[in-house]
Order: sequence, then C-alpha cells, then structure tokens
Amino acid sequence: MRLLGMVVAVLFVAAGLAFPAAAAAQTTSQTASIKGGGTTEEMTHFALAISDGRGHFECLMPALMNVQATVTSAEMTGASSASFVGTAYVTLPAGNPLGLPPGRIGPAPFTATAASGGPGVGQLDLKIMGMDFPGTVEHGQIQIGT
Repeated sequence: MRLLGMVVAVLFVAAGLAFPAAAAAQTTSQTASIKGGGTTEEMTHFALAISDGRGHFECLMPALMNVQATVTSAEMTGASSASFVGTAYVTLPAGNPLGLPPGRIGPAPFTATAASGGPGVGQLDLKIMGMDFPGTVEHGQIQIGT
C-alpha cells in the first residue's frame, strides 16, 4: 500500500511539472494594431484604424462596392502580418458588375489579412460575401504591431 501511495505522489508531481511545460509549448496569439491607408493596384481605396484588436476598416472599390467594417478581433500572424475579423455594411451602386441590386447589405461577416509595407510590399486581402479581394499597396502604407 505504501508503494501505491508513492506512485500516486510521483504521478502528481510529474503532472505538476509537465503542465507548465505543456502550457509553454502552446502558442499564444498577440492582439494586433493595424493602421494605414492608401490604394491598391486595383484602385481600391482603403483605411485601417485598429488598436488592440478592435477598430474600423473601410474600403471603396469604385463602381463595385463600399465596405464600412467594424473590427472585433485582430491577431498577429507573423512578424509583420495580421488577420482581422468583424462585421461590415456593404453598399452596392446601381449597375454593379456583381449583378446584385443596389443598396446597403449587412451586417455581413468578413475576414481579412494584412501585411506591413508601402508600395509593392504591403498587402490587404478582404473576404466578404463569398468573394475574395486581394491587393498590393500601390500608394500609401500599412503598419502592423502589437
């Protein structure tokens, strides 16, 4: 019986030592702050104002749509990249190439990724309403940090 007690005690100590190691092995996400604005090569105008994972994102794709978004979460995905999510209102003009009726749609969920940098380097990719709108910064800048 004494041996059983020692085995149980050793198991508890081992579990206590292993738990912090297992917790340290898990990666924790860092909340991102993203700011910037400009245009992409597709002539999409964008503005980002996200601090501590929350904020606002806007983009205007002339003759296609205007997106006004509330960011509810933003996380670092690399040293100079981040992803963010939230809900947006999309305004479509008459005669848009999507073939959808004009007007305001929303709130619609969206996901997006961004990479820091200026012309030719910074990137922004918006996924909304089943569509994907990637772009590389042509004019302006995207800055990402924690």
